[in-house]
Amino acid sequence: MSITLSPELRGRMQDLFRNLINVFVFDQIPANKLRNATRAYARTMGNDETVIVLYDDTVFGSSRDGFLLTTKRLYGKNILESGSFVELGDIINLTFVSGAAPEARAVTRAGVMKKQLVVSQTNGQAEALFEALQQAVALLNPNLAPGGVPAVDTGQIQTPVRCNSCGASGQVAVCEYCGNGV
Repeated sequence: MSITLSPELRGRMQDLFRNLINVFVFDQIPANKLRNATRAYARTMGNDETVIVLYDDTVFGSSRDGFLLTTKRLYGKNILESGSFVELGDIINLTFVSGAAPEARAVTRAGVMKKQLVVSQTNGQAEALFEALQQAVALLNPNLAPGGVPAVDTGQIQTPVRCNSCGASGQVAVCEYCGNGV
């Protein structure tokens, strides 16, 4: 799944991420930051993907940690972890979890909760960033409605659940954090 960006959609994306700290959109993404992010965690990015947003979660601005949202995938890398990605079309739920290390959790069609992104910002700033990300993914993903909930019944996962062991919540069959069934 790859999306064509109309001028209206480009404008909506720019509005969503306007005034957020360490966030760069479309042509505002510095070439060195994009190059570093791509080398660090988005090596599999295809020529058919357009980078929409780059979030730099590094102290010195190298962009080697953070996330990239493209027309096809959400790539991310947390400090001291390897990079990963999730296809936008596979996301059925994207939620924000506040706390000492605020994070976004993506639930895929396979019913697996994936810890996708952790940011070093304060909860208020992180919440604004994740709210913008959630809305952007919903605009790009026909399976997701605004608010991070499925827009359509996937036929695989029906009810949000909470892991009894670690407290993670979402529409999952197995908690990726502790490995227990939920």
